[in-house]
Order: sequence, then structure tokens, then C-alpha cells
Amino acid sequence: MKISHIVVAIALTFSANVFSQTDKHYALSTSASGYKVDGKVKSTDAGLQIPLSLISDKKDGINLYGNTIENLVVDVDYETEERLHIKISDKEKKQYTVPDSPLGIERPNVVHRAEKANYDFQYTAKPFSFRVVRKSDKAVIFDTSNMPFVFEDQYLELSTKLPDDANIYGLGEVTAPFRRTTNITTIWARDNADDFYRNIYGSHPYYSEIRDGKAHGVLLMNSHGMDVVTADNRITYKVIGGILDFYFFVPKSGSPNDVSIAYTDLIGKPLMPSHWMLGWHHCRYGYKSINDVETVIKKYKEANIPLQTAWVDIDYMEETKDFSFDGVNFPKKRMIALGEQLHKEGQNYVVMVDPAISANTTYGPYVRGTEMDVWIKNPDGSDYVGMVWPGYTTFPDWWHPNASAYWEKEIGDFVDMLGVDGLWIDMNEPASFCLGSCGSGKVDAGKQPYRWLLPQEVQDANHAAQEEALKALGNPPGETRDLLYPKYVINNGGGNLSELTVATTALHYGNVPHYDIHNLYGHAESYITRNALIKQNSKARPFVLSRSTFVGTGKNAGHWTGDNHSLWEYLKSSLANILNMQMFGITYSGADVCGFNQNTTEELCTRWMSIGAFYPFARNHNAIGQSDQEPYLWNTTAEASRNALQVRYALLPYYYTLFEESHRLGTGVWRPLIFEYPQYNEIAANDLQVLVGSDILLSPVLDKGRTTVDAQFPPGIWYDWFTHETTVENVGKHAEVETVTLDAPITHIPVHIRGGSIIPTKQPKYTVGETYSTEYSLIIALDDSDTAKGRLYIDDGESLEVENSSDISFTYKKGKLSASGEFGYAHPEKLQKITIIGKGASKLTIAHTEHKSIELTKDDNSVTADNVSINLTEPFEIKFD
Repeated sequence: MKISHIVVAIALTFSANVFSQTDKHYALSTSASGYKVDGKVKSTDAGLQIPLSLISDKKDGINLYGNTIENLVVDVDYETEERLHIKISDKEKKQYTVPDSPLGIERPNVVHRAEKANYDFQYTAKPFSFRVVRKSDKAVIFDTSNMPFVFEDQYLELSTKLPDDANIYGLGEVTAPFRRTTNITTIWARDNADDFYRNIYGSHPYYSEIRDGKAHGVLLMNSHGMDVVTADNRITYKVIGGILDFYFFVPKSGSPNDVSIAYTDLIGKPLMPSHWMLGWHHCRYGYKSINDVETVIKKYKEANIPLQTAWVDIDYMEETKDFSFDGVNFPKKRMIALGEQLHKEGQNYVVMVDPAISANTTYGPYVRGTEMDVWIKNPDGSDYVGMVWPGYTTFPDWWHPNASAYWEKEIGDFVDMLGVDGLWIDMNEPASFCLGSCGSGKVDAGKQPYRWLLPQEVQDANHAAQEEALKALGNPPGETRDLLYPKYVINNGGGNLSELTVATTALHYGNVPHYDIHNLYGHAESYITRNALIKQNSKARPFVLSRSTFVGTGKNAGHWTGDNHSLWEYLKSSLANILNMQMFGITYSGADVCGFNQNTTEELCTRWMSIGAFYPFARNHNAIGQSDQEPYLWNTTAEASRNALQVRYALLPYYYTLFEESHRLGTGVWRPLIFEYPQYNEIAANDLQVLVGSDILLSPVLDKGRTTVDAQFPPGIWYDWFTHETTVENVGKHAEVETVTLDAPITHIPVHIRGGSIIPTKQPKYTVGETYSTEYSLIIALDDSDTAKGRLYIDDGESLEVENSSDISFTYKKGKLSASGEFGYAHPEKLQKITIIGKGASKLTIAHTEHKSIELTKDDNSVTADNVSINLTEPFEIKFD
């Protein structure tokens, strides 16, 4: 959330995506000396260890952008049948690596080499290169041969070859098409309003490739800034520190979803949300008083647009200081009462907390943090003082031994007092509005004018003075690298690495420079915030939404894609952004519906609400100074919102079941078509439609003025959700993807059910709780063999430690619906209604006995049996004639 971004010209938003991607960034270091195997290759318990030394006969190829490291070690671990680990590190172990901890990555303890691996590792000795080969089809999925290999203290370069028109997905966080094209993805967490193709909030050096219908994944576990170049039949990594720590994911099936499972086996499975988290959320930055919040809640109800959770941005704070209240506009008593009223109505309450703490000796959180010595430091050991919303601020060092205790107290006391259901952690790249420790010596200075509100000449003078002061502080003691201005300049949208964040020379606990740990900051805060909420309430699943993320954040927090714009291009790109987050294991994710910056329009907001209603995390949110965009403000938007949210709330059991699968396995809740149908390359670039799980297809209108959608349908039978009509029946051995033009008037989003699926539903009501209090229904959508299957997961919807649950598998075959599985949930949930699409029925029997009280309703496309009234506490069979 950054006011300065609101005034950025639209031309810059779109033209800035490529202007600094120079030939230098794309070019290979062809003069690099390379390495050779030098010594005995050892067998280890898990694989191989290969010693390398610099090929020294090419003196011109050393110290390209840093100090060349002459002796390396390659550790090759066959960790599982699906996962290969190749770590290339400096022999002396001086290079920084992602910590083996919850604040980095909790690496598995591998003691034996995997048997029957799905891959081969091959290498050449001089110059050293390696290949990873998938055994099933002999495909070379990673190949560094005849490519430069550079390993310096501040520059690493390695490339792999790609086939023509490779289907590459992932890498970011970046606003870009889902299928990657020729471009540079820069990874350096940055507070930026979602410029296209530029680095923004998260750091995920992971991609998946789909080739000839089979997928694999590649992760570079490195927390440093980097450029990842996708061009000229290659991927090239250009990294400004650390080591080359690669993981390869090669499932035997070749399924993209199985790649996601293998990936999250390593990084951690996505969080399991509570029921309430799957409802509709609303927020804005710029509420003038709590009266505005209460009015919005009231008008949602009057318009009969479901609202589950009301959010309050930093507006509630006194001078935007964490854990405080504006006594005039957001008095504490009324803020507490708001939560109590929401809970009384079955609704929920979330507020924002930023990591930056106001540097003021009359402010308790600052005093307590100073006493516990938890702040990030300057190279000289003094507290680093930047500038965020409250003025001069200090930043918690999440790696300090006292940080968890400090944050647990601040969070616990605040949540206990206010009664919120979760926390929204923003500005945690971390963002800072000045360059360097601009507040050093200015504790108690109070709130300062934001730099973008000052005359340009004052801004320039301040910046110049801050840069000189930053240079004067110098490097940390004993540091030989140039942490401020590394010779290889990544394509950082902010320019200088220290712009708008903590300076790269600042120190974390253990004298670790921020240069090495920057991309982990928001990830570490997510973990510590989640634990603070669990300590405050150990029974309920904690709610944390984080702006900055890293590999593995999804097990601790959800994510929204940041400060987007109320433009059609951002509506369209939101699907790709969310699909990327699903790939990265952050399945509880979404985008600001109707846009954050700039003013929306009725048509744009209407179309955005229609698809935003189906985001895994679904929230309308906009910025201070922008026009109101609550969906009840326009008749068409209100109607479209009711229509779409009615479908979402009906599908809550389906969503919840998908989230349980995601939490247990690691699959996406939203999925691109190519992940479900990888053999059909014609859908490889389709990021304008989305599958919810395997069985629900969304085909939104994403262009101004359109009332139709040209939608791609994979082979099979696809039924219209609303009418149950068969939209596509494309079956048989040679069936291909079919494109259909669908009618989509302004208040309608086309939704389709896959033939062969069984969808559990509820009767949609105003709140999630009311919806879940209704009885279950099943929609049985038959395939061309008149069969279908589906799944339903049931628990209490909120417990952190689930004691009783049911996992029910439904199958329909030869006129018989069967339910089997685990029936451990004690509450007597009932199945009340069954709808069969694709085949009629005239009589229904249960356990071979005619059940005369059941009501049958038939139309041209389906038959519905009501009043079935079967307890979902044990297996059952229903026969249809």
C-alpha cells in the first residue's frame, strides 16, 4: 500500500516493463573460465560428491563481477524417487545459504540414496557441466553443457538449454502472462504497484516446464537478488550471491499436479483455511472513520451481497502506529464493539499490522523492542532507523533470539484486546521510504512528511544526503563484498538495491547483511506472526495474509498480489498472478478485486466481481483517494456480485475439500487448463480461463465492451452450471480442444461442470456459517459412460488440530450412487438433495427399497431428488432406475 504509486503515469506502468532490460542482462558470460573435476569423485550415502577447481588457463574469464572462487564442491543427492538435489557451493563454505530453519527452508534429513529414481544425473569433467534426464522418455530436462559457468562471491551464472517454444511457468513474483516468454524475471522483493514484468513483492526462483505432455520442476534455493533470463532456447540464472542450490522435481507420471505435490513435499504444504476465510471479504485504504466501516457493512446487508469479513487498513491507527487507535475517528471502544457486533452476526474481523515500529520513546512497542534489542542494526552496531508510515521507524530482526517473544507479546496483547480474527501484514519486503538509516539520531522526531509530498528539489537533496550518509557508514566490519553497489546490477525496478527498503549493509543477528537475507524478511515475519497467533489461541487456525513471500511461505500465510490498478489489463493479469501463487504453494491467494490504484468503472468492477468472487482468497480492496467501489454502488455490479457469490457459496464444500487436498498433497485450488490436460499444447498459453480443482471451469469476460467469451473446452462433456445444458460434448479417442463462443451478458459469468464429476454443495446464504448450517446436496454430472466421481471433506471448519473428520468418496456407476471412505465427523450432517445431469430417472431406491417420500423433479437436462435425508456418517448406496 503506497500512496506514491497512485500518481504514477499509466504510460510508465506499461512502458517501464522492458526499458532497462539491456543486452548486458540478456548476454552470456562467454569469456568465463569454467571449472573442471579436480580430484576423486566420492560416493556418499545419498549420492555423489564432486570436487571442482577453476580452469586457470583463461585468465581473462575471472573476476567478471566479483571475486572468483577457485574451489567448489558439487553435492548430488538422490533424495527421493521424484526429487534430485544438486548443490554447487564454495569449498570453504563462506557463501551465504538459505538458513535451514523455519525462517528459511526446513530441509529434509536425507540419509539414503533413493532407489528407482525417475531421473538420471550425468556430468562431464572438463569443462564441468551436468544434465538431468527423465528416465521414462529420456528427455533432457536440464542441460548446462556448452554454457558459461561462473562462481564468484557476488556473481553466479549458470544456464540450461530449452527446446523451441518451451512451456515455462513460474518465476517471480511478477505481473506477466502465466506462460513465460522471452524476458528477464528479476527476483528482489520490492514495494511496487504491480508494474508489468518488473520485480514486486515475492521471491520465487521456481519454474515448471511442460514438454510433450510431461512436466518437471526446478527450484534454485537462493535468497539473493537475481535475474532469470528466458531467451534464445535457454534459461540463464544471474545471481548476486550465495550458492547454486538446485532441486529438480521429476514425478513418474509427468503430471503437472504431481510436480506441485513433489515441490510442496520439500517446501511445505499450503495452509488449511477455516470455513470463514473462504467467504467474501471487503476492505479499503482511506476509511475516514469507523462510521464508514459500519456503513459499508450495513449497505452490503441491505443489498443482500454476502459479506463475511470486514477489514480495516492502517486508517484505524493513531498516526499510523501499530497497536494504536485514532481516538477521534477510530476510538478503541468502538473498534472493539465493531468486532463484537460482527461476531454476533456470524461475520469476521481483520486489521493490518506493519513490521516497522515508530521510533518514539513514549511508544510502548518501541520501548519494549529496544529493551529486548530486537532491531536491525547499522554496520556500526546502532539501530537502523528508516521511514515508513509513522515517520522514523525501526525494523524487527526476525532472526534475533528475542524477536519471537517480542512479537508474541505485541500481537497477543493486541489481538486479545481487539478481538480480531486475523492479521494482515503489509510493507514487509521490508518497505522504507528513504535511503539508508535516515532516522539515525532522530528518535522522537514524530511523524514526518512523506517524501513524495515534498518539492522535487527537496526530494533530490534529501536523497543525495541520504546516499552520502549511507556510503559513509560503509560495509560491516570484515565484509569484503560491495554490498551497496555490486558490479552486476540486477534489473531491479527500484534501481539501487537499497532504494525503498532496508539498506543492504544493515545487519541482522549473527552479523548477516541484509544483502543476503532481504528476500526472506516477509517470509520470516509470516512464520513468527502465525506462531504468535497460535500462542494467543491454540485452538483456531490462524489467519495471516502477507504481502512479501518466499519459497514455502504458503504453509504459514496467504497472499494477495499487491497494489494493482483499476484497469482491464490488471483484471486480465490477475488470473495469471494467482495461478503463479498456486504453483508456488500459496494456494490461499487472490488479487484486489476491482483494482487498488485509480478509479474503477461500473463495467470493470462488475466483470471483476464476477471472477473475483471465485478467487481462492476473495476481497474487494481499493486505495485512499480513489472513488468508492463497493459492489452495491451500481445495480449491474450488485446483481453480478450476488449471482457469482451465490455460486461460490454453493460451492463452499467443494472449495473446502480442494483446500484440504491442497493442504495434504500440495495441489492448486485454482489450476490452469494445461495442468489438467498437459497433452493438449493448444491450451498451453491459456491464462484467461481457470479450473477450480478439476471439475469447475470459469470463463470470465476480461475485455471492455464484450458480452461473449471465446472459451476453450478440453475433451469431454461440459455442462452449464446454471441451466445444466450440455455446452460441449467432445468425446472419443481423437477428441481435441474445442473453442465455443459463450454468451456472457454484463451480470453473468459462464461456469461449467465437467462431465464425470460429483460436486458437493450447500444452499447459499448470507454468511458462511449460515451456508454451512444447511444440508448437503450433490450434483452428479455424468460423462459419456454415465459415470461420475467426487469427494467431500468435512471437519468442524476451524480447529487447528482436527480430531474428527470425514473423507467421503462418491461414485456413480450403472445407476448406483455409492459413498465410502472415512466417516469420523461426529456431527450428523445430512445429504438432502441429489441432482443428476445427463440422464433422467423415474424411480429412486435406497438400499434396494423404494423410498416413496423422496420428491423427484425433472427437466430437459437433469433430474433432482429432494428430501433424500441420508446421514453422512456411514457408507450408503442409492440406486436409480
